[in-house]
Amino acid sequence: MRPGWWLVFAFACACCAMSIDVVRAADPVRVHVSAGSADVSLNPDALAAIGVRIAAIERARTHQAGKAGSAHETASFDAAPDGRLELRVRDGLVAGLGEGALRYAGGIVFEAGEVKADLRGFAIRAAGSGAMDVAIADAGGIVWLVADHAHYDVTTHVPAELSVRQMDLRIAPAFAAALGRSPLAGRVIGTLAFRAVLDAADAKAIAGGHCDAPWPAPGRLTNIRLSYSNLSGFWDSIYVPRCGLPPLPDGGACTADSTRGKVVISADASLRNVGETAVAWYAHFSGEHPPYGNDQHPFLVWNLYRINGDGRIRQVGVSAAKHAFFSINERCRCAGGSVFWPGCEDIYSASSNDNGSGNGEQNLAPRSEIVPFTGQWARCGSVWDRDCDGRMDPGSGAQDLYRYRMLVDESDLLPPLATGARYFFEYWYVVRDDADVYDTMGYREIRPRKNGAAWQVELVGAGADAPGFFLGPVLNRWVDPAHEDATRTNRELRTPHGRARVAAMATDLGGGRWRYQYGVMNLDFALVRIDPRHPQEPKLALLDSHGFSSFGVPLANGAAIESARFDDTDSASANDWTVRAGEGHLAWTAASTRDALAWGTLYRFEFVARAAPRVGKVAIGAGEAARYTVDAIVPGR
Repeated sequence: MRPGWWLVFAFACACCAMSIDVVRAADPVRVHVSAGSADVSLNPDALAAIGVRIAAIERARTHQAGKAGSAHETASFDAAPDGRLELRVRDGLVAGLGEGALRYAGGIVFEAGEVKADLRGFAIRAAGSGAMDVAIADAGGIVWLVADHAHYDVTTHVPAELSVRQMDLRIAPAFAAALGRSPLAGRVIGTLAFRAVLDAADAKAIAGGHCDAPWPAPGRLTNIRLSYSNLSGFWDSIYVPRCGLPPLPDGGACTADSTRGKVVISADASLRNVGETAVAWYAHFSGEHPPYGNDQHPFLVWNLYRINGDGRIRQVGVSAAKHAFFSINERCRCAGGSVFWPGCEDIYSASSNDNGSGNGEQNLAPRSEIVPFTGQWARCGSVWDRDCDGRMDPGSGAQDLYRYRMLVDESDLLPPLATGARYFFEYWYVVRDDADVYDTMGYREIRPRKNGAAWQVELVGAGADAPGFFLGPVLNRWVDPAHEDATRTNRELRTPHGRARVAAMATDLGGGRWRYQYGVMNLDFALVRIDPRHPQEPKLALLDSHGFSSFGVPLANGAAIESARFDDTDSASANDWTVRAGEGHLAWTAASTRDALAWGTLYRFEFVARAAPRVGKVAIGAGEAARYTVDAIVPGR
């Protein structure tokens, strides 16, 4: 574990003890659920990548065919009346699953060559690896699939119901062994949700978890911290749900020989409330709620970076924004719901972060709709609410399995660009009123690998003893701000519109020549124009939002410059910034605000000069109204 973890835990528990009033049941009890239904959503791209097909779906209550690149295959099955699954209840809250099973008459048959996994008459039972993890077994008891990273709650109306959803659905070891490919164990192929009814006499046992804490306000600490967790029983990981060839989504799947495909990467995410305030976690379009009078919730974004063998850093992947919608509130004796309480932990599955179950759910949308520094969402005029009526527009949002995902060019992950390179995956939550942006974000090193036509991700240094997970941005890995020297700096820029970091590196090439590199990371800066017709939440609307559009480095008059270079996040040259050497400076400028350095994004600038490094001031701007300087390594005069 990371140094000081016990201080964080102690602080979180202290906040929980001071701020939360918990109603506790007297003794642990065991109750049962039965009946209900199960919803299975299968990713056709993930199945095709491992050579598995759906041979049959029988006795489904509802069934919708899937299409590679466009839609999941979904099916719902009613539970048989004779199944019963035990719930372990402690302090009035569900603590996990126990003995028994929920059984279903219908099911799915998977085939891969001569291998058949016949899940007609399947059962859902406790997996034993985590509180709410489940195993999906065939009628003979063989476990072919497992599921984890659940969101769940219990409604105590009549009839009381357990709802478990947004689970990562994975290949079980027995299925992988039957395929003769043991590394496939744990591969995510879709999502699972199920509902079951509590026995009427048991409903009163689910009565705890009533918590209370103050909302964010001046003088109160609001602090959500990203974490690396096995809360679900399965350690958080990073996945490739699909890879497609242009034109997306209908260009077909990547092949063993393809180099121009688009690789989709998603991840599980876990976090803790280590502050002293409650944090709003309301689903979009759920109404107007305290403390802001809207449907406030955090936003999750993720990025991918490559650090080449020669030390150059480049961002090669940018996600859209995932809108959070529910907190399970684990390890704190608070019920799950629309508030994230102090001392609690929460998880989101990679399937959830890949836009949910595939049943028309919409959680992904453009970053540009968010004012990142304040954590506000401009709902009015967004991709979901063009007409500003407060309801999600029919047919809006991502209508295929590539829209608003992080797409990485295969060529960025293959030789020659991958030779000697290291890759870092970064993810972070934008949380309104959060006190520390640097612990809402974190990163880890990964190894993208292509096996035949299928892409997968290996975690570097994963596991409980050496998690390989670090708080802060990847830029701090490239140049550590705690260990600056005469050739390296990494400084923060704070403005009324948000924050950025500028990391600089000077490398002696010999013969008096020095290579200067600058990584400029826009953390949460956005210059926004608010629509005067909709200036306030919950109907906030933006006319424009953009990041930085210029960057300049001071030079001695007449200084000779070589090899000026600019790297953004794509391979298109039409949106590259232009560079110009003027009187006493070297400046890069975006052609328009459409090409600006948006929040959550890193651009790199480079040149060679015949001057040794010193500390000076580089310039960064967003038009005439927003010009700033930051201390950094620059060429001497």
